[in-house]
Amino acid sequence: MHNFDEKALAVVKGSKLNPQDIQLVLSRIPKAMPHLKFSDNWTVFEEKGDSFAHRTKTGAHCHVQIKDAHIAIEVFSRKETLSNDDLQVLRDLCQEAAGLIQASTDNGVSLADFGVNAMSSVIAKYISESSAHPVSSAQVKNYFKFLRSLSGETYENQRISYGLILLPQKKRAASSVLEFDNKRFKRLTDGFSTAISLDVNGSIVQLTSLTAKKENKNSSLGRPWWIGPLADTASSQGGIGVALTKGGDILVVKDRELLISQRAGEWRLWRHSAITSAVRDSWLTRGHPGNLDRVLVALYRVALDLAFRRSGGLLVVASTWKKADKLVTAKGDLIGASSRSNSEQALDNSLSEKSILTMDRRVLADLASLDGALVIHRSGRLVAYGAMVRAKSNTAQQGARSRAAIGASEYGLAIKVSSDGGITVYRQGVCVVTL
Repeated sequence: MHNFDEKALAVVKGSKLNPQDIQLVLSRIPKAMPHLKFSDNWTVFEEKGDSFAHRTKTGAHCHVQIKDAHIAIEVFSRKETLSNDDLQVLRDLCQEAAGLIQASTDNGVSLADFGVNAMSSVIAKYISESSAHPVSSAQVKNYFKFLRSLSGETYENQRISYGLILLPQKKRAASSVLEFDNKRFKRLTDGFSTAISLDVNGSIVQLTSLTAKKENKNSSLGRPWWIGPLADTASSQGGIGVALTKGGDILVVKDRELLISQRAGEWRLWRHSAITSAVRDSWLTRGHPGNLDRVLVALYRVALDLAFRRSGGLLVVASTWKKADKLVTAKGDLIGASSRSNSEQALDNSLSEKSILTMDRRVLADLASLDGALVIHRSGRLVAYGAMVRAKSNTAQQGARSRAAIGASEYGLAIKVSSDGGITVYRQGVCVVTL
Protein backbone atom coordinates (compact mmCIF):
# COMPACT_ATOMS: atom_id res chain seq x y z
CA MET A 1 0.00 0.00 0.00
CA HIS A 2 1.38 3.44 -0.93
CA ASN A 3 2.01 5.78 2.00
CA PHE A 4 1.78 9.52 2.62
CA ASP A 5 4.90 11.66 2.95
CA GLU A 6 5.03 14.13 5.87
CA LYS A 7 3.30 17.00 4.05
CA ALA A 8 0.55 14.78 2.65
CA LEU A 9 -0.02 13.18 6.04
CA ALA A 10 -0.39 16.66 7.58
CA VAL A 11 -3.03 17.49 4.94
CA VAL A 12 -4.91 14.28 5.67
CA LYS A 13 -4.81 14.78 9.44
CA GLY A 14 -5.84 18.41 9.04
CA SER A 15 -8.94 17.32 7.12
CA LYS A 16 -10.11 15.45 10.25
CA LEU A 17 -10.82 12.41 8.08
CA ASN A 18 -9.55 8.97 9.00
CA PRO A 19 -6.09 8.57 7.36
CA GLN A 20 -6.59 4.80 7.07
CA ASP A 21 -9.88 5.29 5.23
CA ILE A 22 -8.29 7.69 2.77
CA GLN A 23 -5.30 5.40 2.26
CA LEU A 24 -7.66 2.50 1.61
CA VAL A 25 -9.52 4.48 -1.07
CA LEU A 26 -6.34 5.69 -2.75
CA SER A 27 -4.81 2.19 -2.75
CA ARG A 28 -7.51 1.07 -5.16
CA ILE A 29 -6.06 3.28 -7.93
CA PRO A 30 -2.74 1.39 -8.36
CA LYS A 31 -4.55 -1.92 -7.88
CA ALA A 32 -6.86 -1.06 -10.77
CA MET A 33 -3.91 -0.45 -13.12
CA PRO A 34 -1.13 -2.93 -12.24
CA HIS A 35 0.55 -2.53 -15.63
CA LEU A 36 1.61 0.98 -14.58
CA LYS A 37 4.27 1.88 -12.04
CA PHE A 38 3.37 4.21 -9.17
CA SER A 39 5.80 6.11 -6.96
CA ASP A 40 6.09 5.07 -3.31
CA ASN A 41 4.34 8.01 -1.66
CA TRP A 42 1.47 10.42 -2.05
CA THR A 43 2.69 14.00 -1.70
CA VAL A 44 1.22 17.51 -1.66
CA PHE A 45 0.46 18.80 -5.15
CA GLU A 46 0.76 22.57 -5.46
CA GLU A 47 -1.06 23.04 -8.76
CA LYS A 48 -4.84 23.17 -8.70
CA GLY A 49 -7.24 21.82 -11.27
CA ASP A 50 -10.17 19.54 -11.86
CA SER A 51 -8.67 17.16 -14.43
CA PHE A 52 -7.43 14.75 -11.69
CA ALA A 53 -4.49 13.56 -13.82
CA HIS A 54 -2.19 15.30 -16.25
CA ARG A 55 0.90 14.40 -18.23
CA THR A 56 4.49 15.06 -17.18
CA LYS A 57 7.70 14.56 -19.15
CA THR A 58 8.07 11.02 -17.82
CA GLY A 59 4.51 9.94 -17.11
CA ALA A 60 1.66 11.60 -15.24
CA HIS A 61 0.61 13.15 -11.95
CA CYS A 62 -2.50 11.60 -10.49
CA HIS A 63 -4.06 13.89 -7.88
CA VAL A 64 -7.03 13.98 -5.50
CA GLN A 65 -8.48 16.91 -3.60
CA ILE A 66 -8.84 16.57 0.16
CA LYS A 67 -10.65 19.58 1.63
CA ASP A 68 -8.70 22.61 0.32
CA ALA A 69 -5.51 20.77 -0.68
CA HIS A 70 -4.44 18.29 -3.34
CA ILE A 71 -2.26 15.24 -2.85
CA ALA A 72 -0.69 13.43 -5.78
CA ILE A 73 1.27 10.38 -6.81
CA GLU A 74 3.50 9.97 -9.85
CA VAL A 75 2.60 7.35 -12.45
CA PHE A 76 4.84 5.87 -15.13
CA SER A 77 4.39 3.46 -17.99
CA ARG A 78 6.58 0.38 -17.50
CA LYS A 79 7.55 0.25 -21.15
CA GLU A 80 6.33 3.01 -23.45
CA THR A 81 4.70 6.43 -23.22
CA LEU A 82 1.59 6.52 -21.07
CA SER A 83 -1.36 6.07 -23.42
CA ASN A 84 -4.26 8.51 -23.67
CA ASP A 85 -6.62 5.69 -22.72
CA ASP A 86 -4.71 4.97 -19.51
CA LEU A 87 -4.53 8.67 -18.68
CA GLN A 88 -8.30 8.94 -18.98
CA VAL A 89 -8.83 5.90 -16.74
CA LEU A 90 -6.54 7.49 -14.15
CA ARG A 91 -8.61 10.68 -14.29
CA ASP A 92 -11.83 8.73 -13.82
CA LEU A 93 -10.42 6.74 -10.89
CA CYS A 94 -9.11 9.88 -9.18
CA GLN A 95 -12.47 11.56 -9.65
CA GLU A 96 -14.20 8.60 -8.03
CA ALA A 97 -11.68 8.61 -5.20
CA ALA A 98 -12.16 12.34 -4.58
CA GLY A 99 -15.94 11.95 -4.53
CA LEU A 100 -15.76 9.02 -2.13
CA ILE A 101 -13.41 10.85 0.22
CA GLN A 102 -15.56 13.97 0.09
CA ALA A 103 -18.64 11.93 1.00
CA SER A 104 -16.92 9.99 3.78
CA THR A 105 -18.07 10.31 7.36
CA ASP A 106 -16.88 9.20 10.77
CA ASN A 107 -18.44 5.84 9.96
CA GLY A 108 -15.82 5.24 7.28
CA VAL A 109 -16.12 4.74 3.55
CA SER A 110 -17.68 2.10 1.32
CA LEU A 111 -15.60 0.77 -1.56
CA ALA A 112 -18.36 -1.43 -2.95
CA ASP A 113 -18.72 0.57 -6.17
CA PHE A 114 -15.26 2.09 -6.48
CA GLY A 115 -13.95 1.75 -10.03
CA VAL A 116 -17.23 0.84 -11.68
CA ASN A 117 -17.63 4.27 -13.30
CA ALA A 118 -14.11 4.23 -14.74
CA MET A 119 -14.44 0.69 -16.11
CA SER A 120 -17.93 1.34 -17.50
CA SER A 121 -16.48 4.30 -19.39
CA VAL A 122 -13.71 2.11 -20.85
CA ILE A 123 -16.24 -0.37 -22.23
CA ALA A 124 -18.62 2.31 -23.49
CA LYS A 125 -15.73 3.97 -25.34
CA TYR A 126 -14.69 0.76 -27.09
CA ILE A 127 -18.25 -0.04 -28.17
CA SER A 128 -18.92 3.51 -29.35
CA GLU A 129 -15.73 3.55 -31.43
CA SER A 130 -17.08 0.62 -33.47
CA SER A 131 -20.65 1.88 -33.75
CA ALA A 132 -22.64 4.66 -35.37
CA HIS A 133 -24.86 4.51 -32.30
CA PRO A 134 -22.83 5.31 -29.15
CA VAL A 135 -23.57 3.52 -25.91
CA SER A 136 -23.41 5.40 -22.61
CA SER A 137 -21.28 4.43 -19.62
CA ALA A 138 -24.47 4.58 -17.52
CA GLN A 139 -25.94 1.79 -19.62
CA VAL A 140 -22.85 -0.37 -19.19
CA LYS A 141 -22.98 0.33 -15.47
CA ASN A 142 -26.54 -1.02 -15.43
CA TYR A 143 -25.25 -4.30 -16.85
CA PHE A 144 -22.72 -4.53 -14.05
CA LYS A 145 -25.43 -3.70 -11.52
CA PHE A 146 -27.55 -6.53 -12.93
CA LEU A 147 -24.67 -9.05 -12.75
CA ARG A 148 -23.75 -8.00 -9.23
CA SER A 149 -27.33 -8.53 -8.11
CA LEU A 150 -27.22 -12.04 -9.61
CA SER A 151 -24.00 -12.81 -7.73
CA GLY A 152 -25.95 -12.61 -4.48
CA GLU A 153 -28.75 -14.94 -5.65
CA THR A 154 -29.13 -18.66 -6.19
CA TYR A 155 -31.22 -20.76 -8.56
CA GLU A 156 -32.28 -24.18 -7.26
CA ASN A 157 -29.69 -23.75 -4.50
CA GLN A 158 -26.91 -23.18 -7.05
CA ARG A 159 -24.87 -19.99 -7.49
CA ILE A 160 -25.59 -18.24 -10.77
CA SER A 161 -23.17 -17.68 -13.65
CA TYR A 162 -24.11 -15.50 -16.61
CA GLY A 163 -22.93 -14.22 -19.97
CA LEU A 164 -23.59 -11.12 -22.09
CA ILE A 165 -22.24 -10.03 -25.47
CA LEU A 166 -22.46 -6.28 -26.04
CA LEU A 167 -22.67 -5.59 -29.78
CA PRO A 168 -21.77 -2.26 -31.45
CA GLN A 169 -24.94 -2.25 -33.53
CA LYS A 170 -28.55 -1.17 -33.38
CA LYS A 171 -31.29 -3.63 -34.33
CA ARG A 172 -33.46 -2.49 -37.18
CA ALA A 173 -36.58 -4.12 -35.82
CA ALA A 174 -37.90 -3.04 -32.44
CA SER A 175 -37.05 -5.46 -29.67
CA SER A 176 -37.64 -5.50 -25.95
CA VAL A 177 -34.80 -4.41 -23.73
CA LEU A 178 -33.48 -7.12 -21.41
CA GLU A 179 -35.67 -7.20 -18.32
CA PHE A 180 -33.29 -7.37 -15.41
CA ASP A 181 -36.05 -8.22 -12.94
CA ASN A 182 -37.57 -11.02 -15.04
CA LYS A 183 -36.96 -14.36 -13.29
CA ARG A 184 -36.73 -16.27 -16.58
CA PHE A 185 -33.75 -14.22 -17.69
CA LYS A 186 -31.82 -14.83 -14.49
CA ARG A 187 -30.93 -18.40 -15.47
CA LEU A 188 -31.22 -18.24 -19.24
CA THR A 189 -27.50 -18.32 -19.88
CA ASP A 190 -24.37 -19.55 -18.10
CA GLY A 191 -21.60 -17.52 -19.77
CA PHE A 192 -19.66 -20.68 -20.65
CA SER A 193 -21.79 -22.34 -23.30
CA THR A 194 -24.30 -19.57 -24.01
CA ALA A 195 -24.66 -15.78 -23.69
CA ILE A 196 -27.33 -13.19 -24.44
CA SER A 197 -26.31 -10.80 -27.23
CA LEU A 198 -27.50 -7.22 -26.75
CA ASP A 199 -27.39 -4.25 -29.13
CA VAL A 200 -26.40 -0.69 -28.16
CA ASN A 201 -29.91 -0.05 -26.83
CA GLY A 202 -29.80 -3.10 -24.59
CA SER A 203 -32.28 -4.89 -26.86
CA ILE A 204 -32.04 -8.66 -27.12
CA VAL A 205 -30.52 -9.77 -30.42
CA GLN A 206 -30.34 -13.50 -29.72
CA LEU A 207 -29.35 -16.23 -27.31
CA THR A 208 -25.90 -17.13 -28.62
CA SER A 209 -24.11 -20.47 -28.36
CA LEU A 210 -20.42 -20.00 -27.56
CA THR A 211 -17.57 -21.68 -29.40
CA ALA A 212 -13.84 -21.28 -28.82
CA LYS A 213 -11.42 -21.06 -31.71
CA LYS A 214 -8.57 -23.53 -31.88
CA GLU A 215 -5.75 -21.99 -29.89
CA ASN A 216 -2.09 -22.61 -30.62
CA LYS A 217 -0.19 -24.01 -27.64
CA ASN A 218 2.26 -21.13 -28.01
CA SER A 219 -0.54 -18.57 -27.95
CA SER A 220 0.10 -15.49 -25.83
CA LEU A 221 -3.57 -14.58 -25.37
CA GLY A 222 -4.04 -13.29 -21.84
CA ARG A 223 -7.17 -14.90 -20.43
CA PRO A 224 -8.31 -17.83 -18.27
CA TRP A 225 -8.78 -20.82 -20.61
CA TRP A 226 -12.42 -21.39 -19.65
CA ILE A 227 -13.54 -17.96 -20.87
CA GLY A 228 -12.24 -18.76 -24.36
CA PRO A 229 -15.68 -19.57 -25.86
CA LEU A 230 -17.17 -16.24 -24.74
CA ALA A 231 -14.05 -14.27 -25.70
CA ASP A 232 -13.79 -15.81 -29.17
CA THR A 233 -17.51 -15.64 -29.97
CA ALA A 234 -17.77 -12.01 -28.83
CA SER A 235 -14.70 -11.12 -30.91
CA SER A 236 -16.08 -12.85 -34.01
CA GLN A 237 -19.22 -10.70 -33.68
CA GLY A 238 -17.21 -7.53 -33.14
CA GLY A 239 -18.52 -7.19 -29.59
CA ILE A 240 -17.40 -7.32 -25.98
CA GLY A 241 -18.12 -10.29 -23.72
CA VAL A 242 -19.10 -9.94 -20.05
CA ALA A 243 -19.27 -12.92 -17.71
CA LEU A 244 -20.35 -13.47 -14.13
CA THR A 245 -18.77 -16.54 -12.53
CA LYS A 246 -20.33 -18.66 -9.80
CA GLY A 247 -17.62 -17.33 -7.51
CA GLY A 248 -18.98 -13.81 -7.98
CA ASP A 249 -16.23 -12.50 -10.28
CA ILE A 250 -17.08 -10.30 -13.25
CA LEU A 251 -14.86 -10.63 -16.32
CA VAL A 252 -14.88 -8.49 -19.47
CA VAL A 253 -13.23 -9.78 -22.65
CA LYS A 254 -12.31 -7.90 -25.81
CA ASP A 255 -10.31 -9.01 -28.87
CA ARG A 256 -10.17 -12.53 -27.37
CA GLU A 257 -8.40 -11.35 -24.21
CA LEU A 258 -9.34 -10.47 -20.65
CA LEU A 259 -9.73 -6.69 -20.49
CA ILE A 260 -11.34 -5.95 -17.11
CA SER A 261 -12.13 -7.94 -13.99
CA GLN A 262 -13.80 -7.42 -10.67
CA ARG A 263 -12.61 -9.82 -7.98
CA ALA A 264 -13.41 -9.48 -4.28
CA GLY A 265 -14.86 -6.06 -5.03
CA GLU A 266 -11.70 -4.76 -6.73
CA TRP A 267 -11.77 -3.60 -10.36
CA ARG A 268 -8.70 -4.22 -12.50
CA LEU A 269 -7.72 -3.21 -16.02
CA TRP A 270 -5.56 -5.85 -17.72
CA ARG A 271 -2.84 -4.79 -20.19
CA HIS A 272 -1.19 -8.17 -20.74
CA SER A 273 1.68 -7.13 -23.00
CA ALA A 274 2.85 -4.50 -20.49
CA ILE A 275 2.59 -6.97 -17.61
CA THR A 276 4.51 -9.75 -19.38
CA SER A 277 7.12 -7.21 -20.53
CA ALA A 278 7.70 -6.22 -16.89
CA VAL A 279 8.12 -9.88 -15.94
CA ARG A 280 10.56 -10.55 -18.80
CA ASP A 281 12.54 -7.37 -18.15
CA SER A 282 13.05 -8.37 -14.52
CA TRP A 283 15.18 -11.30 -15.68
CA LEU A 284 17.70 -9.07 -17.50
CA THR A 285 18.83 -11.90 -19.76
CA ARG A 286 22.22 -11.57 -21.41
CA GLY A 287 22.58 -12.95 -24.90
CA HIS A 288 19.98 -15.11 -26.61
CA PRO A 289 17.08 -15.84 -24.24
CA GLY A 290 16.22 -19.17 -25.88
CA ASN A 291 12.77 -20.34 -24.75
CA LEU A 292 12.73 -18.10 -21.69
CA ASP A 293 10.34 -15.46 -23.07
CA ARG A 294 7.85 -18.10 -24.18
CA VAL A 295 8.17 -19.95 -20.87
CA LEU A 296 7.41 -16.82 -18.84
CA VAL A 297 4.38 -15.96 -21.00
CA ALA A 298 3.11 -19.55 -20.73
CA LEU A 299 3.38 -19.48 -16.94
CA TYR A 300 1.66 -16.10 -16.79
CA ARG A 301 -1.30 -17.69 -18.58
CA VAL A 302 -1.30 -20.63 -16.15
CA ALA A 303 -1.26 -18.11 -13.29
CA LEU A 304 -4.40 -16.50 -14.75
CA ASP A 305 -6.09 -19.92 -14.77
CA LEU A 306 -5.19 -20.51 -11.13
CA ALA A 307 -6.20 -17.01 -10.09
CA PHE A 308 -9.67 -17.11 -11.57
CA ARG A 309 -10.48 -20.57 -10.31
CA ARG A 310 -9.04 -19.55 -6.92
CA SER A 311 -7.01 -22.69 -6.37
CA GLY A 312 -3.72 -20.95 -5.60
CA GLY A 313 -0.28 -22.17 -6.54
CA LEU A 314 3.43 -21.45 -6.81
CA LEU A 315 5.24 -21.45 -10.17
CA VAL A 316 9.04 -21.23 -10.19
CA VAL A 317 11.42 -20.83 -13.14
CA ALA A 318 15.00 -21.83 -12.23
CA SER A 319 17.81 -20.05 -14.09
CA THR A 320 20.10 -23.14 -14.26
CA TRP A 321 19.83 -26.89 -13.70
CA LYS A 322 22.16 -26.57 -10.72
CA LYS A 323 19.91 -23.94 -9.12
CA ALA A 324 16.83 -26.03 -9.88
CA ASP A 325 18.37 -28.96 -8.01
CA LYS A 326 19.45 -26.75 -5.10
CA LEU A 327 16.06 -25.02 -4.95
CA VAL A 328 14.11 -28.25 -4.26
CA THR A 329 14.81 -29.14 -0.63
CA ALA A 330 13.60 -32.77 -0.71
CA LYS A 331 15.27 -34.66 -3.56
CA GLY A 332 12.39 -37.12 -3.52
CA ASP A 333 10.24 -34.31 -4.96
CA LEU A 334 12.25 -34.22 -8.20
CA ILE A 335 10.64 -35.84 -11.24
CA GLY A 336 12.19 -39.30 -11.76
CA ALA A 337 13.67 -39.61 -8.25
CA SER A 338 14.30 -43.27 -7.37
CA SER A 339 12.66 -42.87 -3.95
CA ARG A 340 9.26 -42.02 -5.44
CA SER A 341 6.36 -44.49 -5.26
CA ASN A 342 5.33 -46.65 -8.20
CA SER A 343 2.31 -44.43 -8.88
CA GLU A 344 4.46 -41.29 -8.79
CA GLN A 345 7.04 -42.86 -11.10
CA ALA A 346 4.28 -43.84 -13.55
CA LEU A 347 3.09 -40.23 -13.64
CA ASP A 348 6.69 -39.03 -13.87
CA ASN A 349 7.23 -41.19 -16.95
CA SER A 350 4.43 -39.34 -18.72
CA LEU A 351 5.91 -35.96 -17.74
CA SER A 352 9.63 -36.64 -17.99
CA GLU A 353 11.45 -34.78 -20.76
CA LYS A 354 8.31 -32.73 -21.48
CA SER A 355 8.33 -28.99 -22.03
CA ILE A 356 5.58 -26.76 -20.72
CA LEU A 357 5.53 -25.17 -24.19
CA THR A 358 3.96 -28.33 -25.62
CA MET A 359 1.71 -29.19 -22.68
CA ASP A 360 -1.94 -28.29 -22.24
CA ARG A 361 -2.19 -25.40 -19.78
CA ARG A 362 -5.04 -27.15 -17.94
CA VAL A 363 -2.66 -29.98 -17.04
CA LEU A 364 -0.08 -27.46 -15.86
CA ALA A 365 -2.71 -25.64 -13.79
CA ASP A 366 -3.64 -28.90 -12.03
CA LEU A 367 0.03 -29.70 -11.33
CA ALA A 368 0.60 -26.17 -10.06
CA SER A 369 -2.40 -26.28 -7.73
CA LEU A 370 -0.85 -29.13 -5.71
CA ASP A 371 0.60 -28.35 -2.31
CA GLY A 372 4.13 -27.16 -2.99
CA ALA A 373 5.70 -25.64 -6.09
CA LEU A 374 5.75 -26.42 -9.79
CA VAL A 375 9.41 -26.00 -10.73
CA ILE A 376 10.51 -25.47 -14.33
CA HIS A 377 13.94 -24.98 -15.88
CA ARG A 378 14.23 -21.82 -17.99
CA SER A 379 14.25 -24.02 -21.11
CA GLY A 380 10.68 -25.08 -20.30
CA ARG A 381 11.48 -28.56 -18.99
CA LEU A 382 9.59 -29.76 -15.92
CA VAL A 383 11.76 -30.29 -12.84
CA ALA A 384 9.28 -30.99 -10.03
CA TYR A 385 5.63 -30.65 -9.02
CA GLY A 386 4.17 -30.48 -5.51
CA ALA A 387 7.72 -29.74 -4.35
CA MET A 388 9.01 -28.18 -1.16
CA VAL A 389 11.35 -25.30 -2.00
CA ARG A 390 13.73 -23.13 -0.01
CA ALA A 391 11.71 -20.45 1.76
CA LYS A 392 12.90 -17.06 2.96
CA SER A 393 12.94 -16.99 6.75
CA ASN A 394 14.04 -13.39 7.44
CA THR A 395 11.15 -11.64 5.73
CA ALA A 396 8.19 -9.60 6.90
CA GLN A 397 5.90 -11.78 4.76
CA GLN A 398 3.89 -14.03 7.06
CA GLY A 399 2.30 -16.55 4.68
CA ALA A 400 4.14 -19.80 3.97
CA ARG A 401 3.53 -19.49 0.22
CA SER A 402 4.82 -15.90 0.19
CA ARG A 403 8.00 -16.90 2.05
CA ALA A 404 8.49 -19.82 -0.32
CA ALA A 405 7.98 -17.56 -3.36
CA ILE A 406 10.49 -14.95 -2.14
CA GLY A 407 13.05 -17.62 -1.30
CA ALA A 408 12.56 -19.48 -4.60
CA SER A 409 12.94 -16.25 -6.60
CA GLU A 410 16.59 -16.11 -5.50
CA TYR A 411 17.13 -19.06 -7.85
CA GLY A 412 15.20 -17.60 -10.77
CA LEU A 413 11.68 -16.18 -10.84
CA ALA A 414 8.59 -17.09 -8.82
CA ILE A 415 4.91 -16.47 -9.49
CA LYS A 416 2.73 -16.80 -6.40
CA VAL A 417 -1.02 -17.19 -6.84
CA SER A 418 -3.03 -16.74 -3.65
CA SER A 419 -6.16 -18.71 -2.92
CA ASP A 420 -8.11 -15.42 -3.13
CA GLY A 421 -6.92 -14.92 -6.73
CA GLY A 422 -4.07 -12.44 -6.27
CA ILE A 423 -0.92 -12.86 -8.38
CA THR A 424 2.52 -11.65 -7.26
CA VAL A 425 5.73 -12.06 -9.27
CA TYR A 426 9.11 -12.09 -7.50
CA ARG A 427 12.62 -11.97 -8.93
CA GLN A 428 15.72 -12.19 -6.71
CA GLY A 429 13.61 -11.59 -3.62
CA VAL A 430 11.98 -8.41 -4.98
CA CYS A 431 8.35 -7.97 -5.99
CA VAL A 432 8.15 -7.26 -9.73
CA VAL A 433 4.40 -6.82 -10.16
CA THR A 434 1.23 -7.49 -8.16
CA LEU A 435 -2.04 -8.34 -9.91
